[in-house]
Amino acid sequence: MAEFTDMIDRMNAVAARSPGYVWRLIDENGLDAPKFPGDPRMTFTLSVWDDVESLRMFTWNTIHKRFRLRRDEWFEPLGMAYLAIWPIDRTHRPDGQEALEKLAVLRRHGPTPSVFGTEALVSKDVVDA
Repeated sequence: MAEFTDMIDRMNAVAARSPGYVWRLIDENGLDAPKFPGDPRMTFTLSVWDDVESLRMFTWNTIHKRFRLRRDEWFEPLGMAYLAIWPIDRTHRPDGQEALEKLAVLRRHGPTPSVFGTEALVSKDVVDA
């Protein structure tokens, strides 16, 4: 896990310089990776991007790709959706509660135009490792 956690600040800095990046939630202690409500072993990232394509480019065309492809080394599979993406106005700043609600909708109903998951990040340039 240390390899992953040691790179969080760097990945967040790359995200902040990436085209289409708007904002990221930082918790009340100034941490870039707030704790997930109800499970102290989990953390989350909540960010706003201009569009899904910008997020997709960050995911697969920066250092983030190396870590995304290795996530099974650091995280236990959840067996359910763990990433929710939903359209918002670029001036809106969602909070953790909104994110949890969107994730619950995705888990109950699957991807819809109002909330979708990792399928939105699939890139033609990605080859399964």
